Amino acid sequence: MKIRTVGMCRRPECAGAEPHEDDEGTRFFGVPAWMICLAVCAAMPIALLAYTYTSR
Repeated sequence: MKIRTVGMCRRPECAGAEPHEDDEGTRFFGVPAWMICLAVCAAMPIALLAYTYTSR
């Protein structure tokens, strides 16, 4: 399974060119990797607090 996407570059000098590697970094299923990391970092403390609360 290929994780890195191939998309159209949005720079004006690339208009009408062949599709090439995404210039905005690695994407997982179309979602930027930085967004996934941000969601995980925000959800981890919530999950740990929930686990601590339910285990008491």
